[in-house]
Amino acid sequence: MHEALCKSADLLTRYGGHEMAVGLSLEQKNFESFREKMKKIAKDSHADELVSIIKIDKEIFAKDITFDIINGLKNLEPFGEANKIPLFLYKNLRIDSIRSLSEGKHLKLTLKDDYLTVNGIGFGFGDLANTFRLGDKVDVVVALEINEFNNTKSIQLNIKDIRKSI
Repeated sequence: MHEALCKSADLLTRYGGHEMAVGLSLEQKNFESFREKMKKIAKDSHADELVSIIKIDKEIFAKDITFDIINGLKNLEPFGEANKIPLFLYKNLRIDSIRSLSEGKHLKLTLKDDYLTVNGIGFGFGDLANTFRLGDKVDVVVALEINEFNNTKSIQLNIKDIRKSI
C-alpha cells in the first residue's frame, strides 16, 4: 500500500502509515483520478493473484476440543497483532448441516467426526453455502470458542478457512 501511495503522491494532500495501516488525505477534485490510478496499480501488481497465508499453530482432534482447553487458551490473551489468536487445523469433518446467515454473509455449519459433533461459524463465508453439500468431508482452520446463547454454553469453531478434504 505504501508503494502505491508513493506512486500517487501527486494526487494526495498527505499520506502515511505503517505495516498494518495507512491513511491519506486528498482533495475531492482528485478522487476519481486517484481511484483510477489505484486500480491500475493493483492490476499491474497482479494483486488478484496474491494468496493469503494462514499460520496454523497445531492440528487438533476431537479429544482436543474441550471446555477446559478452550478456557485455558484465555491465559494467552489479550490477542492482537503482536499476539495472534491460536489457529487450529481440524481435518476430515463431515458436514451435517449447512446454511447461510445474515442475508448470505455468514456460514453456519454442523460438523462431525467419528467422536464429536460441533457447530461452526464462518464470518464472511456465506457464499460457500452453495459450494459445499451435506455429507461433504472438509478440513477447517479454526479458532476455538465458547458460544453462550439462551444461558447455554457450547463449543463453537470460528472458521477462518475451509476446503474439501483431500
